[in-house]
Amino acid sequence: MASVANIDIQESAWSSEGLFWAQSPLSFTSGYKYRITTHEHSRGTANYPITDWVSMAYIPKPSVLQLTFEVPGLVIVIGTKTSDVNRMSVFGYASVAKSTQVRHFTTDVPAAHSRLFRQASAEWLRTAFHDAITHDKSTGTGGVDASLRYELDRPENAGTIALNSTFSFFSGFQSVRSSMADLVALGVYTAVRECGGPVVKFRAGREETTRRFEKAGFSVGDMIAMVACGHTIGGVHGNDFPEITGNNSEESFPKFDSTNARFDSQVVTEYLAGNTTNVLVVGPDATNSDRRIFASDNNATMNTLADSGTFRATCADILQRMVDTVPSSVTLTDPIEPIDVKPANLKFYMTSEGNLRFEGQIRIRWTNRSGDPPPVVQIRYEGGIIEAAKATFQGGIGLGFDDWFQFYEFQHSLQPNTSLTSFTVEFNDEVHTNGGGGFPIHNELLVQHLESCLAQTGAPLSNLTIVAAVQQDRVHLPTYFEVAIKKTQMGIVGAVDIERQRVDMRSTGRRVGGYEILSGFVGLPTQTAFTTYDVVNGDVRVEFQKTASVSSSCTGP
Repeated sequence: MASVANIDIQESAWSSEGLFWAQSPLSFTSGYKYRITTHEHSRGTANYPITDWVSMAYIPKPSVLQLTFEVPGLVIVIGTKTSDVNRMSVFGYASVAKSTQVRHFTTDVPAAHSRLFRQASAEWLRTAFHDAITHDKSTGTGGVDASLRYELDRPENAGTIALNSTFSFFSGFQSVRSSMADLVALGVYTAVRECGGPVVKFRAGREETTRRFEKAGFSVGDMIAMVACGHTIGGVHGNDFPEITGNNSEESFPKFDSTNARFDSQVVTEYLAGNTTNVLVVGPDATNSDRRIFASDNNATMNTLADSGTFRATCADILQRMVDTVPSSVTLTDPIEPIDVKPANLKFYMTSEGNLRFEGQIRIRWTNRSGDPPPVVQIRYEGGIIEAAKATFQGGIGLGFDDWFQFYEFQHSLQPNTSLTSFTVEFNDEVHTNGGGGFPIHNELLVQHLESCLAQTGAPLSNLTIVAAVQQDRVHLPTYFEVAIKKTQMGIVGAVDIERQRVDMRSTGRRVGGYEILSGFVGLPTQTAFTTYDVVNGDVRVEFQKTASVSSSCTGP
C-alpha cells in the first residue's frame, strides 16, 4: 500500500533562483508518481515519474508549495538545489531536458555520479578548461575550438578517458548548426547549472580547428579562481592518476571537497580551514598543484573567494570569460535566450488522399507569465484558424534549468488549394507574429516524410531516399536535397568536418492535387546515416530535416 506524504515547503527552503530539490535515500521501482501543486503561481497538478534520484521541477517561486508523494516508505529530505534541465538548435539541447520534448543533452550529467565512478559534470568542465587554455592572446590563436581532440597525447592532457568520453557524448549532437566547439561551451553552462552554480551565458559561432594562463590572457588571480571554480565539483581518478591517489583502480576517486556534487565555495573554505581532503592539496609534494596555485598570492584570492556570494559571482565571470575565449578569427553571437514562442517539429505534406496535412508543436516559454497556460492556443493563417491543444505527454510541460515551457500539439487537414504561407500564434490576448511577418511555411515545396525512407541493410552503406511534392508551376526549377555527412578521422573522437552532399531529385511521373512528386536517392555511410538534410526547389529551402524521422522502408503513401 503506497503511503502518501503531503509536505508544505515554505519560502525559506527555496534557493535564490526559485529552485528546490527533494531526495530520498531509498530506491524505488520505476512508475511511481509525485504531484506538484502551487498555491500562488498555480500550474495545476502534474504527474512525473519518480526514481531514486529526484531532482524537482523549476516553478515560479511561490510562498508555499505542496508536494504529494505516493511511494511506499518514502523518506523526504528537503534542501536547495538547481533543478534538472533548450536556442537556436544548439541551445535547444540544454533548455528542455527531463520532461516533454527531452533533447537528452543533459541526461548524461547529473550533479553527482552519471556512471559508475564517473562524474560527467566535472568532466565536461575540465574538457572546456583544457580546450580554452591553449589560447594565445598575443597571436589570437587557440581557445575553445575543440582542438583538444587532436592534443590528447600531450602530458598536460592526461586522463583521456574523461576527455574522450565527453567528446564522444557531444559527437551525437554535432550538426551543421552545432559545432563541437559550441557544444563544449554549452557543456559548461549545463554542468555548472546542474550542480547549482551560476548562469554561464551561451554564445554560438565557434569554429573547430585541427591544431598557459599568461599567454591566454588570465592573471594570477584569474588562475586561482578558475582552478577553484573548476574543482568545486569532481575529483581525481585513480586509474588516470595513480601517482596522485596512490591507487590505480577505477574505484579510486577522491573528491576535491565534501560537497563534490554541489557548485559552492566548500573547496575554498575547507582549504583555508586546513581540513580539506583534496589530494591536489594534501597529496605528494610533486603533485599538489592546487596548493601551489591557491597559495601563489599568499591566499589573498582564496580568502576573498571564501564568501559564497563572491565565489558565485567570480566563478560566473571567470567561466564566462573562459568559454568566450576563442581565436581572433571567430565572432560569437550575442548571448542566446530561449525564444518566447517557437513553432517546433513542423510538418507540411501531401496525404495519399490528395489533401494537405499540417502538424507540429508550439512551444511557449511560461517562466515569466502568470496564471495557468490556456488549454488551447490559436494558429491563425489567411482564411482560417487551427487550434493547438496542450501536449498529452506529461501535460506538455518542458522543464529547464532557468525556464519552463508549455508545449501544444496540432494536426490539421487542408484542401490542396489552401493558401498557407505564414501564420501567427494567439493566446490570452497575446498575438505573436515572429517580428511582423508571421512564422513562414513553404507550400511550394512539401517534404514527404512518410514516403521518404532510410533503409539500413547491414552493409557499410544505408540507402536514403527523399521524396518531395513540388507545385507544378515550379517543377522546371532545380530541385535537390543536401545531406550533411559527418567526416571522421582515425584516432579523433567526433566528426572533424561536416560536408553537404547535393543529390538531384527527379520526377516520379506522379501528380497529386496540383503537385508533382519528385525523389532522390543516395547511399550514406551507415555510421553517419542519422543526420540532417535540406530540400531545395529554386529559391525555396526547407531546412534541417532529420533522417531519423523518415520511414525505415519505402512503401509509398
